[in-house]
Amino acid sequence: MVRLRTQRAASLVMVVALIVVITIIAVVAVQLITLFGGGQQVQRATDSGNLSVARSALVNIQVPLPGSGDQLQFDGVSDKVAGSPHGVINLRNINRVMGEALLVNLNAYAINQAGLDAGANTHAAQINTAANNICTALKGALTTSPQMQAYFSSTSNKQPTTQYGANNLSPANRPTFSYLNRKTASNVWVVPQQMPDFNFTTNSSTIYNNKVAGWVTDVSSDSSHKYIKGYMDGISPASNYQDVHFMPLKPGDRPHLVSQGEFNQFQNPSSGPDSFSWASPAPNTLSIAATDKTNANEGGYTGGFNAFAIVEPIDPVGFSTILPHGFIRILNGAASPTTGVAAGASDVFVYVMNNPQFYVTSTSGTALPYFVGTNDTPLPYGSATPADYVNHIVADIASGTTPDCSALSVGYTLAGDSLGLGGVSQANCQSIAGIGGGSPINNITLDQAGSTSNNDMASYNHSDSRGLWARPVLEAAYNISPATPTGSNGQSVNVADILNLQMLSARATGDDFHAGTYQSGIANLPATPRGALSSPNFKVADQRGALLGSNNPEGLKLNGTMYNFVRQRMYQIDPNWTTYSANLDAILNQDYVPMGGRAYIYFSQNANGGRGGIVLKNETNALADAPWLSNFVGQPVDAKSPVNPTEVRQQPVPNDSQVDVSGDWDYPHPYDIEGQVCIMDWYSFTPSSGFNNLLGQIDLGAVTTNCCADGSNNVTTSFTVNYGATSDTLNLSAGCSCTNDPSCTYGGPC
Repeated sequence: MVRLRTQRAASLVMVVALIVVITIIAVVAVQLITLFGGGQQVQRATDSGNLSVARSALVNIQVPLPGSGDQLQFDGVSDKVAGSPHGVINLRNINRVMGEALLVNLNAYAINQAGLDAGANTHAAQINTAANNICTALKGALTTSPQMQAYFSSTSNKQPTTQYGANNLSPANRPTFSYLNRKTASNVWVVPQQMPDFNFTTNSSTIYNNKVAGWVTDVSSDSSHKYIKGYMDGISPASNYQDVHFMPLKPGDRPHLVSQGEFNQFQNPSSGPDSFSWASPAPNTLSIAATDKTNANEGGYTGGFNAFAIVEPIDPVGFSTILPHGFIRILNGAASPTTGVAAGASDVFVYVMNNPQFYVTSTSGTALPYFVGTNDTPLPYGSATPADYVNHIVADIASGTTPDCSALSVGYTLAGDSLGLGGVSQANCQSIAGIGGGSPINNITLDQAGSTSNNDMASYNHSDSRGLWARPVLEAAYNISPATPTGSNGQSVNVADILNLQMLSARATGDDFHAGTYQSGIANLPATPRGALSSPNFKVADQRGALLGSNNPEGLKLNGTMYNFVRQRMYQIDPNWTTYSANLDAILNQDYVPMGGRAYIYFSQNANGGRGGIVLKNETNALADAPWLSNFVGQPVDAKSPVNPTEVRQQPVPNDSQVDVSGDWDYPHPYDIEGQVCIMDWYSFTPSSGFNNLLGQIDLGAVTTNCCADGSNNVTTSFTVNYGATSDTLNLSAGCSCTNDPSCTYGGPC
């Protein structure tokens, strides 16, 4: 019995011990399950936090563009921020910055290959430096911005980890980065038409075929375009150009987690598969480690957690490689210094030909060539007429008051006088005694025997058998030179108008008219016959300027060098421009390029029904429409301008419909014209790299010729262009024979 009790006691002890062990095991198991389960929850929270960072870092970590300097040229590809004059750069648009740099490098390369470099290569290096500096700043912002940890916590602390306390996860440190998906697609695409050497006849580009084709790849979400690869060395037009650095950001992909092994393998850009050697690339993969911030006696897990997430753009279609603020500058001649006197739109030449003018006499009774006319209004003293004005001067002299002679013009200079309006010296002004002859001068002829005024003024003129003597006197008295591309009131005039004015002068002096060589900017010369001219109108050309559409006589030659240059550069501004414009002419005819002024081809946010599109506008309208242009309009071209015009177009001036028109100035046959008269419009294109957004400049000019230059016969090589700070001039060969032009009546410059 004793043995039996002993065995039973031993069994009981063993059972109790087993129960205790099982209990301990159960407790430990529960603790382990809780621990591991909580660890999984914390890991899920860490995963969620890193995915949140990858999503948010795409656009929310930003680098603002400065208000000046090389980086400002990237404002067109930036994201705009309310209340800020300039935009910001982030991971989503950093490749667009690089796209601008690439186009500038390619343009500079083409300029250099043509032997025209005048700063383009330097600018290519500058824009690469500016783009890389932005990239460095963006990486720095990703590293140090407190927003990164905030994005992590905003999502990670929403995960179910309540057994460890609410909000128990904390970012352990700053983010670390890796560089995955090397040599896969970025989020920018390029097309062959954007290449500076694109040939619209063959629809091909050597630069694209030999270089760019190796830099691009396909994207399944956008089969219409070829995308530039990211994290790849060698995206450069030549060995002496810096590489342009793109970041993989494949359209259509979404942010997702990657393994720690992948992250570690590609953490160093210069090692691992497809390594690349950039100083400070923008990362596309990131990691923020997490730690449990509860203490051990609360049951918290004291270990660390980590996750690794790659940034992707989500957008199914990326961006084109463009310069959204790129522009082409057009200069149409230049205004010359104003000469003479005029009011409103009336030119003093024509006005004095058809309106009586008075001359004044001195105290000695001699006539002085000081003319006063209503074209000088408002006259001093509130005078209603020239006679009233002179009477006020005489009254001031009589009373000892200093007279106001500011409205008097001087042609023939007396001692102390100066040419032009208000040129009468005070001493000579003090000698004015009144109006000579008591009657106006006949501005057409001085041979009226009964006119004292005409007889007095005839002494200042040269005799002519036709009696048309007054014109040279009046021109001299008003300091007028007819052969100038600027009228006496400062308005730019076309060479057709200069022809007309020269013919007036020839008639006034009794000479036959021989066409000279005159230069100006280009204006629209209507092809239809015009009506007769009368005072104060003398203009035969459309003074609004030139319409450059090929369907206009003064337009760019259809599919010519100039036409195709503009067309190619427009693909660098917006490769989709053909979707909203029927053709290039539709854009070139949108506005006149003003005489002596400028116009710009650029992308307007207000065009195409508010959807945006490329436009041509004169400078005033362009700056009002696109204020950003004011930062760049003064940028010089960085290529050499051609010595010879790029192309010419010419048009005869029909004597019976444009020049020698019956009824002009009330004459049935106003002019005697000898020889053929033509207007040659010349065009010169200077490329530019796109640095500071200037893609090129077109200079325009017009010249009259004795015979018609035929651009198809390569006669442009006979002309040379002199480019000036305020105007361009064309030097014509002195002895062109014009053998290919049967309409030419004699040799002369052409």
